[in-house]
Parts: sequence; C-alpha cells; structure tokens
Amino acid sequence: MALPARAKPIPLTIQQTEAVVRQYDPIADLYDGYPGDYLEDVLFYVEEARASRTPVLEIGVGTGRLALCMAAVGVDVVGIDNSLPMLDCLARKRTALPELAPRLQVIAADMRSFALRRRFELAIIPFRAFLYLLTTSDQCRALRTIRQHIEPGGCLIMSFFVPPREVLDKGHTPRQEMVRFPAPGGGGEVIAYDWAEFVPARQQIVSHITYEWRDDRDRATRSLDHTMVARYIFPAQVPPLLESCGYRVVHAYGSFAREPLTDRSREQIWIAEPHRKR
Repeated sequence: MALPARAKPIPLTIQQTEAVVRQYDPIADLYDGYPGDYLEDVLFYVEEARASRTPVLEIGVGTGRLALCMAAVGVDVVGIDNSLPMLDCLARKRTALPELAPRLQVIAADMRSFALRRRFELAIIPFRAFLYLLTTSDQCRALRTIRQHIEPGGCLIMSFFVPPREVLDKGHTPRQEMVRFPAPGGGGEVIAYDWAEFVPARQQIVSHITYEWRDDRDRATRSLDHTMVARYIFPAQVPPLLESCGYRVVHAYGSFAREPLTDRSREQIWIAEPHRKR
C-alpha cells in the first residue's frame, strides 16, 4: 500500500502550560542502557503502526526506542515528549541515521496540553509513559487532549504493567542488578541496580535506580542514584477512566502476543477508540 504524502515538518516547539517534573532528564544519556533496553513491545507496536495509515502519533517518544523501529519499516512518526535531554539523544540518533530522518518529526510538548492542528489514525502511549501522570485529573487532561488528535475511526493504544499483588503485599521489590551496558562516551561499563517500593495510599510506585560506573578493571569509579515516581493503575480502573474521557475499549490484552487480559497477566494493553458523539 502506498504511503500518504508527508505533511510539512512540524517545527520544534515547547507547549507546557505549567511546570512538570521531567523525571528522565537526569538519566537521558543512560536511558538506552536501562530502562530503555526494553524490547517486549516492539513487534506489537510496529505491527499496529504498519496496519494504520501513517503518520503515527507517539506520546512519550523519548530517545526513539520505538519511533526509530517504526521509521525503519516505512512508518512516518510524529513524536512528542516533555524531556529535552531525551529529545537531544533522539536528535543525535536521527543525525546518525539520515535515511530515517524524513520519517520522524519531533515536538517538545506536554501530553496534557499539546496542540498539533492535525489528527492521526493511530496514537500510542507505550512503555508506561501514561503512569507518570500522577493524578486522575492529569490523566483525564491527557486523554482528552489526545482524543482531539485522533481521526474518526482511529484509535489510541496504551500499555503498562499490571500491579503485582504479591509485591503490593510485601510493599517493595528486592534490590538487584538489572543490566550492564557500555558507559556512554566509552571506557568501561555501567551497572544498573533497581528496587521499588509501593505506596498504596497514593497508588504510587517509587523506583530507585543506581547507576555504577566500572573501569576496565571492574573497579567502581562513580555512581548516580535516581528516583522516579509513577502512579500504577489496576485493570479494573482503566475502562471507566477511558469512558469518562470519551473513549470506548475495543480490545484489552494481557501480553504483547495478544493474549486475553486475565488475573494472571503481567501486562495490560488497551486499544480504545473515541466515541462518535460526546
């Protein structure tokens, strides 16, 4: 199927009506090593993007983990993110991959309040980006803003983890080594350690990541401690939230292999379309 003609490039703009905590700013150069080494959702989103008319709107484009994969298979992507350091990383990648650059447009914007003056057949919020909206009010603001950017007959896909009951009961996860990756800029490697605590009263997960630099002799040379806060969502809460913002659920999956969402699922993937009349 022939791709539609590309729209004129959207200029890089900042559309933020209020200060927000951009939690990935301090670790943008480390993100691709961890947690941006996540791969489970790539094939799913690439398949969905190829089945839609492009361009695809990706909310929380970050360093281009998904956007570059979609561009590589011929999908045009318009990506937004509120972290300028993350977008700087993406800009460097785009420069290094000139064959993909025409397919990727990037805008610095807040998912709660952006205005692109165009609509998309498919909008996606992958890899837990929606969970960094810490209140129901902000979640609704974002969903309503995104809805204004979806064409009639189009849809929104968002995905995030299912809060694990066994961990909620314990209140925390153990600290463990997650991954080792080459240090940015060369010279040795970085080890990422992670542990998390759950705060049921606020329905929040507080992730504690320590990055430890090691030299060629495996000696620690420095470290960085970083904390991020997200608001976890139970599957039963999602349909009422979407309905209140003008959507109806079309599909709910419990894995990126499109298995049904059940009590044993670890992931929740929601496909919703705007109501025709609202």
